[in-house]
Amino acid sequence: MKRPQEHLPFAPLAWTIAAFLIAATPHLLAMPPVLGLVVVLTCSWRLVAARQRWSPPPGWLRLILTLAAIALLAVSFGGLWGRRAATGLLCLMLAAKMLELYRIRDLRMVASVSLFLISTQFLFDEKFVYLVYLFGGVVVVFTALHRIQGVELGHASAPGGERRFLRDGAFMLLAGLPVALILFVTFPRLAEPLWGLPDEVMDGKTGLSDSMSPGSIAELFLDDSPAFRAEFEGSPPPPRQRYWRGPVLWRFDGDTWQRAFMPARTPSVKVPPSPEDLHYSVQLEPHERHWLFALDYPVNTPEQSSISLDFQITRRDPVTTLTQYRMRSNPGFTDMPRLPETIRRLALDLPDDRNPRTLEMARDLRQRFDDDRALIEHVLDWLREEPFYYSLDASPLGRHSADEFLFDLREGYCEYYASAFAILMRGAGIPTRVVTGYQGGFWQESGEYLLVRNSDAHAWVEVWLDGNGWTRVDPTAAVSPARIQSGARSAAGDRAGLDWLRSLRNRYDRIQHIWNAWVLGFDAERQSRMMRLLGMPGLSSTGMAVLMVATLGVVVLLVAWAWFRQPSRSSDPAQRAWLKLQRRLRRRGLGPAIGETPLRWATRVAPRLSEGNRLLELAGAYCLIRYGDRGGDAPVREFKRDCRRLSVRKRAEPRTLAGV
Repeated sequence: MKRPQEHLPFAPLAWTIAAFLIAATPHLLAMPPVLGLVVVLTCSWRLVAARQRWSPPPGWLRLILTLAAIALLAVSFGGLWGRRAATGLLCLMLAAKMLELYRIRDLRMVASVSLFLISTQFLFDEKFVYLVYLFGGVVVVFTALHRIQGVELGHASAPGGERRFLRDGAFMLLAGLPVALILFVTFPRLAEPLWGLPDEVMDGKTGLSDSMSPGSIAELFLDDSPAFRAEFEGSPPPPRQRYWRGPVLWRFDGDTWQRAFMPARTPSVKVPPSPEDLHYSVQLEPHERHWLFALDYPVNTPEQSSISLDFQITRRDPVTTLTQYRMRSNPGFTDMPRLPETIRRLALDLPDDRNPRTLEMARDLRQRFDDDRALIEHVLDWLREEPFYYSLDASPLGRHSADEFLFDLREGYCEYYASAFAILMRGAGIPTRVVTGYQGGFWQESGEYLLVRNSDAHAWVEVWLDGNGWTRVDPTAAVSPARIQSGARSAAGDRAGLDWLRSLRNRYDRIQHIWNAWVLGFDAERQSRMMRLLGMPGLSSTGMAVLMVATLGVVVLLVAWAWFRQPSRSSDPAQRAWLKLQRRLRRRGLGPAIGETPLRWATRVAPRLSEGNRLLELAGAYCLIRYGDRGGDAPVREFKRDCRRLSVRKRAEPRTLAGV
């Protein structure tokens, strides 16, 4: 290939590509592998081209490759709209820029846009680990920009090598942290965001659905990410009471349990407070659904949410950001002591052409037991005594799901037991509904909060009993009491041998909890509370803006004062004095050229200065002190004094007569 006459130095190019790859890493992991491979291969080609001094590809080839990459992106994401598609397009465009990355301004552009690319990751996830990613990426970007500036100033290298540039990049980041902290604390926060997020921004990382079929909740067992965290006033409830209520399912079509429209009405009787109430706050992770989770039975309703007839709490907008709310629950409340006929019919409805053996068993039980409680206890005893097993490796069920599970398979996850038990109860004439949510959680001793993960998803049953109203019955607890006492992981077993890793994650989740509470949860209410502690109560948005500008002004003045007072970064006092002298002459337009030695520069500039001869003497003294025998500290002090006293006035040009 034909080689160009000029090439970029390898070091700033490598730093710029490293900055881009670090910024793009989370996005590359979230996009289809073929697109990530395109980006990595393009960056690798540019590094090899720099080593081999290849010329850039022709323009027509670059255009074809760029259009092909955009087409591949559109096919992979189904279009160019959406946050993932937009960030993926930005990654591909920067990768395409690698094909023509042969100028200093191109390096600066790629490094600068990488800063924006880093910030876009927080549109998808705000976990604490991404703060480390943010700091690391910004340091590398600053190092790349510093390296690029060094090329422009002719500093191909520096004392300390690349570590010096990396240290300078970290210093620039640290210098900006006070400004970032002030903006975080004082920027006026609104009760509502300036813009809304679409319903799906979290890469499809959803929790519980509004329907349930065999196997749907078992899939969540593999998701060990946190669902929410709860802090209690006082001691937490025992494990048998840690049922976190979510979607309530009424309709069954033979395959799937679904919510019903009618119970979306508000409860006819509000839950009254009692001395035994549980007081707690919840940090709910984004799950792109509308429901919130609470223990039975919620006394209050969080802001911008409503409660349904079956005590399911839903928000007006989907939960796409960390959501915090305070709850009060009354576990002794009696839900619906009298059952309306319309609700009774809904809670007894079953398809006529499904599960004949289960319905036959239900009719037989009804003939044997007149009392609903006795019938339910008999079925629970039957589940305990018969060879039923709690397992994730259950086979899929067919048309007669309850028949196949109760009489043939007898092995399954919580939704298998809840669905079959609910069908059996309805067949026996007992009004029944299925409740999905979470059960259990890990109690974080050091942080004093309950960590509930998506793997704690659970399904249970509520039956209506005369005098007791809707009563919780968990058939899974009859088969596997360990599921309720110790959690889903303990009941299913550690099949991969990773219990130690999960235990470590649970214990160190406290860092994420603090991050959520003090950073992600720093809203308008917390900001107002902080201002009251600082003696500035009732500060308006305008007042906050004035405070922010004033505080920033003070910080900028302090940083500037410290910056101008600090000595030159060189550890050599003679070199510091010489560099200051060069800066003075550079302002006169007489600075040294790139790579010009002190003696050669002084020889070139001396004829244009009134004290040019003195400059030549100083250049010789500098070379002797810097590269020869210093002769003690006295010559250095004298050299520094003479550099300060040197006049930088230009010599007057001789006048000439016009035309001569």
